[in-house]
Amino acid sequence: MFERDLVFIGGGHSHALVLRMLAMKPLTGVRLTLVTDTLLTPYSGMLPGYMAGHYSLDDTHIDLNKLCRAAGVRLIHDRVIGLDAQHKTIRLANHGDLRYDRVSINTGSTPNLTIPGAAEFAVGVKPVSQLTAMWQRLLEADYKGKTPHWAVVGAGAAGVEVILAIAHRFARLQKPIRLSLVYSSADILPNYTPRIRRVVSDALAKAGVERVANFSVAEVRKDRLISANNLELHLDKSIWCTPATAPHWPQDAGLDVDHNGFITVNQYLQSTSHSDVFAVGDVSAMTLTPRPKAGVFAVRSAPFLRHNLTAAFTDQHMRPVRLQKDFLSLLALGDQRAVGMRNGFSFAGRWVWRWKDRIDRQFMALFSTALPQMQASDSMSDNTMHCAGCGSKLGPELLSETLAELHQGKHHQAEDAALAFNSGGHQLWQSIDGFRSFTDDLYRLGQVVTHHAVNDSYAMGIAPSSAQVWANLAFSHPRIARRDFRLLMSGIQSALAEHDTELIGGHSTEGLETHVALVVNGEGTAQWHKSNIQAGDWLLLNKPIGSGILLAADMQGKAHALAIEALWAQLLRSNRAFFQQLQTHTVHAATDVTGFGLIGHLLEMTDGSGCSIALDADAVPLMRDALTLSEQGVHSTLLPQLTPLLLRCKVECENTALVNCLLDPQTQGGLLISVPPATAEALLAQGDVWKIGEVTEANSKPITVR
Repeated sequence: MFERDLVFIGGGHSHALVLRMLAMKPLTGVRLTLVTDTLLTPYSGMLPGYMAGHYSLDDTHIDLNKLCRAAGVRLIHDRVIGLDAQHKTIRLANHGDLRYDRVSINTGSTPNLTIPGAAEFAVGVKPVSQLTAMWQRLLEADYKGKTPHWAVVGAGAAGVEVILAIAHRFARLQKPIRLSLVYSSADILPNYTPRIRRVVSDALAKAGVERVANFSVAEVRKDRLISANNLELHLDKSIWCTPATAPHWPQDAGLDVDHNGFITVNQYLQSTSHSDVFAVGDVSAMTLTPRPKAGVFAVRSAPFLRHNLTAAFTDQHMRPVRLQKDFLSLLALGDQRAVGMRNGFSFAGRWVWRWKDRIDRQFMALFSTALPQMQASDSMSDNTMHCAGCGSKLGPELLSETLAELHQGKHHQAEDAALAFNSGGHQLWQSIDGFRSFTDDLYRLGQVVTHHAVNDSYAMGIAPSSAQVWANLAFSHPRIARRDFRLLMSGIQSALAEHDTELIGGHSTEGLETHVALVVNGEGTAQWHKSNIQAGDWLLLNKPIGSGILLAADMQGKAHALAIEALWAQLLRSNRAFFQQLQTHTVHAATDVTGFGLIGHLLEMTDGSGCSIALDADAVPLMRDALTLSEQGVHSTLLPQLTPLLLRCKVECENTALVNCLLDPQTQGGLLISVPPATAEALLAQGDVWKIGEVTEANSKPITVR
């Protein structure tokens, strides 16, 4: 049982390694949490190779989502905006506050963009994730036949590698570009040997790079750089590889920092002002044995950080950090050649590139082929790892048979909400929905389950007004339970506020797993009913499907970070805006797509309607990677109970993987509406909605899947 929280802020090289180490030898009673603003963290040593086109995105990025899944680490995908060191609280941009017992910070640094105009018009090479996100856009920018002029500001190792990588990439693409290397000193690479400067100078000349020396940038404008002595360099874009600066929030938190704002740490990587705060990598400044801001030191600090964090929780002796003063420095020259230096010796050639490539790939293998065995796999196979979210619900056949027995054979038309009170024309509608947790991020879980539960009210055209919560938290120490319950309820409250709905009560319990459900009340007359579809109607859906497949893949460690990021974007996007949009349109029937999958809910719409539905399988919007994962055999554990629904369908679509997507149980799915063609065309013109089929006269089967 967890009793204390160790929170890692930032997914830098040191933290990635430490989390991997702690997965191999966990800290008893300590819950690990990673807070990161990106799910893919780039390995800086391979950035130039990525920009040059030698490596793919996956080759050069650590998938933090997979790492946390494998290591049993709670992942919070958000940006830190503050820290209250006195109350041990982390403030996040889009979450409730996060409590910690000890915290480690490895957020890296950014180039100094304080020069007027730099923050607005320049691109910083750090954080590296920012540059990689923008790189593709830079490559694809349309300069309308004009040769673009880019400048790289800074002639240290990073600036040289980046500009040579750009030159090589454009040469490979046979696209013209003018490149300028801008620096305030008289020469490049001031800390390198004369031989390396000569080799790099030759490479710059061969690549056609213009060197602009003694140019101290004083102002950045959209189309130019202006120097301190009023010289101007006209260009289209500038990429900055200048000395690093620190984030502002550590200093604002009262942590000791140096004159550049970096967190000062002692020989144990502890903050010199707060012993429960650790810092490593570029964001830190070692007071006793200063080291340059280089990735090699971050990597080699990891074993010391792991030992000292463990010691801090177990009252053992800490180990002082001992790092060599000199280190192997390898610089890529863009075209699979490299130069290197150590202890005053320098070397160059293609063999140096191959050496660097081997070192880099070995490091990255630690987070791909050599990840720790997923914890769930120790006791369960993929076939018995039951899904959460709506994938944890009971199948429709079991439900219908049981309800039929309880109702003694009487048929009750299923609706999304039930009429709970009706007096004097005043109607109160009520629904309940919830599920087993699929994430350790309880703030987000609260948001998603709230959006999901409110959808039943929206599906009947009723605005929700109040809600009650039932929450069952997994067994934990009271200190942890208090923190978790606060996060969960904060997420629920934030989502209810988005729906203009009041929280009026609830109930809480403890159990083996976390489950959450909401009872939602809405007042007024139901506008839409599930089975009021009419022949000639068009069927529209406002959100893509595939969440069940992606949640199953995530649980099995098979989902890509970008797919999970896209999944969360949909899970956190409520249907309120679409519901409000529909208030001025004619809607014949509506429902929300949840645990029975798209086909299951379409069958509900045909029940008692006297109509059939023609479903265009290829027109149904799918979440990123959902079809690919389905083709690989990934599916929700609820799918076998939904597959019999196909017996009621005429399936003309021969793509089994796509048909399985249509059966996929959805968590926080979209609104499915049946509307006249004119209404459909008006809604389609406004975007964010898809036509997926049409309502026809009754056929031999309720649904034809084309």
